Amino acid sequence: MTRWPFQSTAFLVLALSGTMRSADFTPPRLPDGHPDMQGLWYKFAGEGFDPLYVGLLDGAPVGRGGGRGGGPGAAPGASGFLRPGVPVLPYLPAAAALQKDRAEHHMFDDPEAHCHIPGVPRGTEQPPYPFQIIQDEKYFTILYEAMHDVRIIPMDRSPHPKNYRAWDGDSRGHWEGDTFVVDVSNFNGRTWLDMDANFVDENEHVVERYTLADRDTIAYQATVTDPTVFSQPWTMNLTLKRRAKEDQIIEYSCLEGERDLQHYTEKEGRSAK
Repeated sequence: MTRWPFQSTAFLVLALSGTMRSADFTPPRLPDGHPDMQGLWYKFAGEGFDPLYVGLLDGAPVGRGGGRGGGPGAAPGASGFLRPGVPVLPYLPAAAALQKDRAEHHMFDDPEAHCHIPGVPRGTEQPPYPFQIIQDEKYFTILYEAMHDVRIIPMDRSPHPKNYRAWDGDSRGHWEGDTFVVDVSNFNGRTWLDMDANFVDENEHVVERYTLADRDTIAYQATVTDPTVFSQPWTMNLTLKRRAKEDQIIEYSCLEGERDLQHYTEKEGRSAK
């Protein structure tokens, strides 16, 4: 099967937060009293790094997206954003030069072009692929269709392991009221944030926040700190929507070495095109 992205009029959606939840909304809860976020979700708004948006399996659109912040078709007020939902990244000078060089000459080094796991927060916004949340009192598990990625997040207040590095890092979760907060560290330093060569290194640290704004909407926020790449922390805000009950994660296949021309620069990919 094929999931179909589509294009629509650009618009800017800033973060939903726990304080913006409707006053008369009571989230469904697990036996332990915490909100039940189980279900299949997809990125709906707040565009993020990847401008593609999901469609139903029959090709019908279910979300809306648009162009890059500040570019043609950008929403009013988007000039301060790399894309709606993502601020202009505060690169340190050396990191900015490296990002420019990668974008101009090394686009095929994007780990996703080689079927590697996207990392955090990139995995949350992989259109057109949804992800499924499964939770109980001890674990919050996220199953991503893209790359068949799995994150099992313990909620026992245990510390991050020592001498461990991974594409997704190591996640430890806890509840702050009705918001699920995930602290992520121990990254391997090889992930990119998007297909424009924006990147992080092994010093990346992410704090994710998941809040049910209504029964079918999650306000997602990711604050990224990386002192060797960025001059200050920055925050990405997305809106996640629930997929229909009859939808499901389907088989994903990534074949390293395929002719993935979208990762070539115009200079390097001209002959192949």
